[in-house]
Amino acid sequence: MIIPSIDIEGGRAVKRVQGRRGEYVFVGNPLALAERFKRAPLVHVVDLDGAEAGRPVNVSMIEKVAEILGGRCQLGGGIRSEEALKWALSACQTAVVGTMPFKQPELFRMLMANYGDRLAASLDVRQGQVAVEGWREAAASVEEALEALRGFGRLAALIVTAVDVEGTGAGFRLSFDAASLRDVAEKIFYAGGIRNCHDVQLALRAGFDGVIVGYALYRGDLKECADF
Repeated sequence: MIIPSIDIEGGRAVKRVQGRRGEYVFVGNPLALAERFKRAPLVHVVDLDGAEAGRPVNVSMIEKVAEILGGRCQLGGGIRSEEALKWALSACQTAVVGTMPFKQPELFRMLMANYGDRLAASLDVRQGQVAVEGWREAAASVEEALEALRGFGRLAALIVTAVDVEGTGAGFRLSFDAASLRDVAEKIFYAGGIRNCHDVQLALRAGFDGVIVGYALYRGDLKECADF
């Protein structure tokens, strides 16, 4: 499954290079992208400003995007309270958290008990470490992070982002065995560096259920394997 990505900053759809603010390979209209991708079974939506602020920021734009998509989206970025989680789940079918499991474990444990079937975690890997707080801080090694996540119960989904190649088109990169993720979540998705359909196939052969793609999809490099 190819999962289109819409990353929102300041009301715009952007694709950053390795998550760095101000370094873009794409700037566009989130609503136009939502219209384009509304036939996709699932769309990955990220509030980039929210991830950095620690709370949802682009609320109005995200609600409009989610409405166009009919709620077929997974939403992350700044979801660090139950209130933010409830809002995310009112817009999209799944909420994605990255910082909470490592910085607010007791809150995450409580939310897993109540919303676990609609909760996904984001494992954002940079130089072998899991990055949190909008990718500005290292929280743990991949092995430590996975062990911590296993202690919360089985997630609806786990998203592995290769931050080192995010927005670069440098290709599929994974430094550990995807099979090690199967006991953490029902579905496992990959994001980062995808440049063509060959990279999509590499990720799927590695064991992922879906591949989250932004820039390569925007510029038309996936025409052979994506029809949106």
